Amino acid sequence: MKERYSLPNIIGESEKFQSVLKAVMKVAGTDTTVLLLGESGTGKELIARTLHYQSHRAKGPYVAVNCAALPDNLLEVELFGVEKGAFTGATTSRTGRFELAGRGSIFLDEIGEIPLGLQAKLLRVLQERTFERVGSSRSIKADVRVISATNKNLLEEVKQGNFREDLYWRLNVVPIVLPSLRERKRDVPLLLNYYLDKFNKTYNKRVRISGDALSIFSEYSWPGNVRELANTVERLVIMTEKDMIAPEDLPFNLASADTRISTKKNSCFYEEHTLGHEVQNLERERIIRALMEHNYIQHRAARALGITPRQLGYRIKKYGIELQNLK
Repeated sequence: MKERYSLPNIIGESEKFQSVLKAVMKVAGTDTTVLLLGESGTGKELIARTLHYQSHRAKGPYVAVNCAALPDNLLEVELFGVEKGAFTGATTSRTGRFELAGRGSIFLDEIGEIPLGLQAKLLRVLQERTFERVGSSRSIKADVRVISATNKNLLEEVKQGNFREDLYWRLNVVPIVLPSLRERKRDVPLLLNYYLDKFNKTYNKRVRISGDALSIFSEYSWPGNVRELANTVERLVIMTEKDMIAPEDLPFNLASADTRISTKKNSCFYEEHTLGHEVQNLERERIIRALMEHNYIQHRAARALGITPRQLGYRIKKYGIELQNLK
């Protein structure tokens, strides 16, 4: 695992991504708390695993928790464990993730989703390095490195009263900002070749991509970042019956990007009917990005977009957005 999650295996030659790798190299060997910032799909968990496996804790466990995937009342039990009889239904004692990560690292993804009440307990873990299981008064030592991640602006969350300021500063000892894929377009061909090789081996195929299709990949904005690119390549490798992927084989969202590129290259102005198409394509991409940034939870994505969940549901159906294909 240490070899797999070494820096040479992380793909990216762009200046912004290289600065991320330099920061990882500097901080990996320490026990300091790291906060990974960036949009959904930029590779925060990959960097978290690299920080762990390049540290002196590499032989210890690596435990990941998605804080947004669990209801508030279960998150505390998941993180800190529970004693038998602590509440109705607690028929046995259960070890929490902090305990399981002893002498290793714990990765708290979507840290901005932790409720205020639980934030106080997490703060104590960072300050005192101890915690108690739910229903117990016995302190357990937390010999664990904490790596957290979020796609939210935590300072803004602090201002709005949704996140504790003292916890923010405890988590934000070393912040590392991961650039979106549209900010590192230079890396798109490298990532494309990597995933083509990977999925060709997985599905026993020899699919390649044409120069015209590669240009479309490079120009597309990738609202879902590296995750969207990987999913797109896997889908193309599975579905194509040819050895060469051409522009006409690309999915709708990339094909519409190709239309916009061609229009910009070949005309100084747009035809009258094109404006509506431009607006629709822009709206579709913004909806896809919001869904990915909020873990496909539609009411949160709707709130971020400033529309109701019902309006969002209508637009998802209107634009033929298939949520399963995005994940």
